[in-house]
Amino acid sequence: MKRALTILFSLMFVITRAHLLCAQENTYVPLPDYPFVYISNGVDTPLPVISDSLFDSSAQGIIYKVNRTELNPDNPFISVWKDEIAPTILADGQLTLRHVIIRGAASPEGPYDNNCRLSVGRVKTLLQFIGGDLGPSFDPSQVECNSICEDYAYLCTLMRRAGDPETAAVEAIWRQSGGDERYCKAQLMRLNGGTTWRRLLRDYYPAVRQARVMLFFCRMPEPRRLEVMTCPDAPGSGLATIPVEPLLVIGDGIVTPPLQPVRGKRLPLVALRTNLAHDFFYMPNFGFAPSANVQLEYFPRRGHFTYNAGFTFSNHRHYADHKFFQIRDAQLELRRYFRKGHPYRGAYLAAYAHGFAYGIGFGPDKGWEGEGFGAGLSAGYTLSLVRSGHLRLEAMLSVGYLSTKYDPYVWGNPVTGEADGKYYYDYTGVASKFKKRNYLFTWLGPTNLGIQLTYDIIYRKRQKGGTQ
Repeated sequence: MKRALTILFSLMFVITRAHLLCAQENTYVPLPDYPFVYISNGVDTPLPVISDSLFDSSAQGIIYKVNRTELNPDNPFISVWKDEIAPTILADGQLTLRHVIIRGAASPEGPYDNNCRLSVGRVKTLLQFIGGDLGPSFDPSQVECNSICEDYAYLCTLMRRAGDPETAAVEAIWRQSGGDERYCKAQLMRLNGGTTWRRLLRDYYPAVRQARVMLFFCRMPEPRRLEVMTCPDAPGSGLATIPVEPLLVIGDGIVTPPLQPVRGKRLPLVALRTNLAHDFFYMPNFGFAPSANVQLEYFPRRGHFTYNAGFTFSNHRHYADHKFFQIRDAQLELRRYFRKGHPYRGAYLAAYAHGFAYGIGFGPDKGWEGEGFGAGLSAGYTLSLVRSGHLRLEAMLSVGYLSTKYDPYVWGNPVTGEADGKYYYDYTGVASKFKKRNYLFTWLGPTNLGIQLTYDIIYRKRQKGGTQ
């Protein structure tokens, strides 16, 4: 009997545990450290009903300065989002965004129409800030935005939390207004001869001046890859294995090949880049010698590789000083970006090859002309200058091998010493035996240093579902 009861209680525990797990899969649960982020383990979990009380207790608020709509860079939420949430939650490839709720508001002081403008602007800036990191999960149709010109309901909530003795009076005025914010404002300004209004302005209105957000993610099932299949061989010979192409299995459906996520509403196709170090180049013994430097970067539909082609051109000729700085340099580059969740930001490594021709002179007896080639590796880091990510700044360093054949040249005949106003190769032998490019120079080490500015000039449309 005792053994039977033990088995019965064990079965009840297992069944209860299973029910709890099933219930959790069909429920959105807030993360302990980030209560404004809800996650469900079920793909088809229905979104919960978000009451005002639930939103007030869970949403993350971002407070704004008076009469401003831009995010304050010192706001703690920015560092929490960039340093903790984006690198962990958003980098999880199995989490898919289901819903975003953003409510923006202004504090009651100031003109009503201006407060309406501020509330809309604050919703917009917060949405742009979050959307810039959501990547393939971000879809405007998943966003529920509300702008509240003057948020008296939240004011009452703050007063109740603080145990304010005038909470009941303020709540009564708000209920009597029937949602008319202008009427509520006028009545509050008259309450107790204006002393209550001035106290609310000091103690509560800064906290009302904010936008608040909640996010809901669902976790996709772990994909299973099938590498081989088995089938009956000839009668009596058992089973034989037949290799097949890897398939991505999700639930009962099969998708092949796997779709690659991409970021943003507009996806870059071609970007234009220039090296500011070349554009504002200064050559010792010569002077200011800017070069026209243009590069094009092509972004494939998937992966972390990009293809680059560039050309550098300079044509400085100072005849009076016998100084020249003329360069033609064509370069090809293959890049590999390493940042997870965004294929074209952060650190990258590149392999490059280039060919060049040049004529450089520092005086009447110091000139060189030649051609050459080089190849090597580049490392760099790129970051966005705007929220959309379409304008970027990067720092890079190249190390590689360079080889050039050249000839020195001088002004005036090197044989007779006559200053005839012409340039000659610095050669004093028999003219009939002269052959160009008698000198060779090779170099192994740093070959390029750059501060580069990149702007996307051609885009491809994003497909529905956030994949290409």
